[in-house]
Formats: sequence, C-alpha cells, structure tokens
Amino acid sequence: MKSKALCIVLAMVMLMVFFTAAVQAAEKEIKLGFVSDFTGALALHGIAGKQGAILAMEEVNNTVAGMPLKLIVEDDGSNPAAAMDKARKLVETDKVCMLLGPIHAGSVGAMAGYAAKVKIPHIIKWYSIANDAIMKSPWTWCPFGTVSQVTYPMGVYAYEKLGYRTLSTMGTDYVAGREFIGGAVTAFKEKGGKIIQEQWVPMGTKDVSPYITALKEADAHLVWFMGVTVIPGLRQLREYKVKKPIIMPQSGHSTNPKIMNEMGDACVGIITSCAYAWTINSPENKKFLAAYQKRWGELPAGLAYGGYSAARIALAALKETGGDTSPDALAKALDAIKVPGILGNFAFGNSRVGVGNYVIYNHAKVDNKIVPDVLGNSTVASKRVGDKLIHSLVRKSW
Repeated sequence: MKSKALCIVLAMVMLMVFFTAAVQAAEKEIKLGFVSDFTGALALHGIAGKQGAILAMEEVNNTVAGMPLKLIVEDDGSNPAAAMDKARKLVETDKVCMLLGPIHAGSVGAMAGYAAKVKIPHIIKWYSIANDAIMKSPWTWCPFGTVSQVTYPMGVYAYEKLGYRTLSTMGTDYVAGREFIGGAVTAFKEKGGKIIQEQWVPMGTKDVSPYITALKEADAHLVWFMGVTVIPGLRQLREYKVKKPIIMPQSGHSTNPKIMNEMGDACVGIITSCAYAWTINSPENKKFLAAYQKRWGELPAGLAYGGYSAARIALAALKETGGDTSPDALAKALDAIKVPGILGNFAFGNSRVGVGNYVIYNHAKVDNKIVPDVLGNSTVASKRVGDKLIHSLVRKSW
C-alpha cells in the first residue's frame, strides 16, 4: 500500500512539474493581436493582410528574442463597434503585447482610441487613418502614413507632370473618401490648381449616372469610389464616354490584383497613387514578391505588403527590446525604429506617422491582364503644426 501511495504522490508531483513548466512556457510566449476585415466588402484585403503577416512571422520561424511568437487573429467585419470588442478581448483576455490593424478607417479610429486608453502599442497595417484621428491617438503608429498622405503625391503629379490646371472631383461620401480626395486636392491647390466642382456619392451607391451627367468641364476628373461603387462606377464613366481624363487619388480596390482584373478595361489608363504595386522594380520587392508567391501561390495585394510590413515592424521592436513586452519599452523601440521597405525605410517622426514612400502608376493592359505600370515614386513627410498634420513632398522621381 505504501508503494502504491508513493507512486500516486510521485505521479502528482510530476503532473505539477509539467503543469508549472507549461504555464511558464505560456507566460514566455509573445502574443500579437491582429484585427482585420475578413467578412464584407474589404474581405479580400483583410485576407491578404493576414497572409502577409503570417509570412513575416514564418520568416523568423515564429520566434523573436529567443521566445515563441503567436499571432491571434480576429475579424471586425469593417464594424467599429466590433473592432473595439475584438481589441478588448485581445488585450484583456489574450494578453497580447501589441495590436495590428485593421483596414476600415472607422474601425482603425475605434481601435486607436482604445489603444490610447489602455496604453498599448497599435500599428496600422495600411494608411487607414484620418489626420484628425491620428492627432488624438498617441499609442498608434502609422507606417504608411495617413489616408490623405498617400494621395498627396497624386495632386502634385496631376499639376506638374500631367499639366492639369482644373479638376472636378467625385468621391464616396464618408471619412476615408473625403480624406483620399482631400489629400490630392490640397496638393493640387498648393501648386496653383483649381477645383471647379465637388460631388459626393453616398456609400452603397451602384448607379453614379446622375453624378456623371452633372460633371462640369475640367482638365480631368479626380474620382475615388469605395466598395460596391467601384466597378459599376468606373464602368459607367466609360459607358457615358466621359471625354476628359480620369485619375484616382489612390488606387482603392485595385491594390488587389484580383480586383484589378475584375475591373478590366474600365480602369485602363487611369493613373493613381499607392504605397504598393507588385510590379515595383526594386530588390526588396522582388524578394518579397517571390516569397509571397511561393507561400500563397498568388500575386500580393497592397494589403499583403501592409500586413507583412506591420508584422516586421512589430518584430523589429521586440528584437530591439530583447523580448521586453512592456508598453513603454515597445513604444521607445518603435519611435526609433528603421525597418527596410521596398522603396525606403519605415521610420516614424514625433507624430508617429511614417515617412510615406509611394508610387504613381497607370492601369495598363498587358497580355489581356491589367497590371500596374509604375511611372514614378515619391516620399511624403508629415509633421504636427499646432493641431494640424501637414504633408509635404520631400522627394520625387517621375
């Protein structure tokens, strides 16, 4: 009986040892929270972003500073309230040390507000935040800049390179739509251009013909649509044989090669600005392109590069801290970070807004496929001036 009792005691001790070891291992595991849009109009972009982040983590064998990494993924469905709930769950239940994402501007703003409240680093994986929102979000880092920052080069390009002096604008009427149009308009007007007409299309509109027939004469039309408006909107512009050139301040859905080809001839000849195109001819992009295609069997969308870059920035910060996941240590590391990108380093200024490296490209048709034909690139910096965020073009090559 004594022998049997001893065996039971030893078994219990061993179980306690294994349990303690498991708990300690779990405590050493570094967790990153990833929120994106996997349902709804932005689902393709959300999936691409997740695939990019997974690739970045696999490249370091899911370890950093000698500790295992875990990416915990949640879907916000482009719903700000859901984004808040997911962020709260990730931080308070899952105990993540950083938040990455999402895409939808309203969801980004909601998460940025929560991150500021609980003081946890929040890295946006694209340029999905308005100027006013980032000014109120001290715990949010924007590697790709803001919504209006990415479109700023298009305004300069339209005036300087394309020679336009007047524009009419047509955009989807919500925060991001107004910011996308606004960045290009600001730059265009700073150069001396004039906006002769502004039209705002309600979210969910599939018939933009009333706005097309109301277009006023201008050198070109600056157009940006969201969601279900994109493809029918562009097709109707072609069907109505709008004579003046159409330009986009930002490439919208066509950052995704699948959507670009679905748009087809409707987008051919439209010049736009973006943070990514799979045709960028740089060693860094060729490396990323090859790795992404090998892992996922498809061309990378803009958000694929966005998710990949946000994860790499988070990993670089953790490497710099030696695995210290305290918010202050991570914030200090992020502020000083320089991570190589395909067009230049990712780095943050005092506003925690990244120096934006962007391309200008034309939607070209090659072998019956629509591809981004890169025409040039530029760098846009942003700085705080009072309560405003001011953009300036610090480099251009076109």
